[in-house]
Amino acid sequence: MNEVNQVTVIFTQVEHNSEGKAVEHKRRFTNLNPVLTHDQIRTFRSIIERITGENYDKVEVVKTESLI
Repeated sequence: MNEVNQVTVIFTQVEHNSEGKAVEHKRRFTNLNPVLTHDQIRTFRSIIERITGENYDKVEVVKTESLI
């Protein structure tokens, strides 16, 4: 099995501007622990939401693996 080298988490918040168009605001966190669990990501999201006062609509996890 390939080894995960790096994990990046992207939190996305969708808001509607005065014209009614959806606008996405993203926060990206890189170089996280490669053995991060889904529960730890949810906890991290909650902490960041409390600190920033934002509510995230989508959470993306990007894992980088070594092939060789």
